[in-house]
Amino acid sequence: MLQCPGALFCWLFLAPGAVGGICALANVLGAPICQLEQLCHSGSWDEARKLQHRLIEPNIAVTQMFGIPGLKQAMEWFGYQGGFCRAPLLPLTETQVMELRQHFINHGWL
Repeated sequence: MLQCPGALFCWLFLAPGAVGGICALANVLGAPICQLEQLCHSGSWDEARKLQHRLIEPNIAVTQMFGIPGLKQAMEWFGYQGGFCRAPLLPLTETQVMELRQHFINHGWL
């Protein structure tokens, strides 16, 4: 059984038959991640590809760029309780918060 390693690669892995994924972005955009999986399993590859492209930038932002503090901040925007960062992690600066927000705005999520 093959599972995709995250939202960044979902479409790529689901296309040849992966059965699911472990996606940090699902904490924030769970419904679109599930929709991506459904589109792939139903063979709607063009729609899946378009959705995947909208998810890439926010996914990179909450994993590679800003990590857990970024994911926690994004969760707050979408009505979830991200909570405070525990040491040694630090909360995002205001500049980082604005940059993170822009990654979600760029693709119509905010």
